[in-house]
Amino acid sequence: TETPYIFHNSKINLNITLRSIKSGIPLRCMEIMACGGFLLTNFQSDFLKHFTPDVDFVYFEDKNDMLHKIDYYLTHEKERNAIAASGYQKILTHHSYDVIFEQIFTIIR
Repeated sequence: TETPYIFHNSKINLNITLRSIKSGIPLRCMEIMACGGFLLTNFQSDFLKHFTPDVDFVYFEDKNDMLHKIDYYLTHEKERNAIAASGYQKILTHHSYDVIFEQIFTIIR
């Protein structure tokens, strides 16, 4: 029950996926964006099918890039909040339970 508040109120939410995971969008990332949190994640190509980098979320390529982006977004609050808001709206519009279940029911009908 507390996790949504943590995701929403944290300035930066990190997602670091194991190197062995090559595809998919981690549920944690969807949860962060669904709570209106700012997401900084390692690159997963599947994100690009549904979200726009630097508009809905931000990805990093390596440790140095991650640290640079953390420093940048901690000092650019307006930009960070706009990205978090965009990711949140994208989740509401295209990835809510209502939307996903409607898609599932359409497929199985």
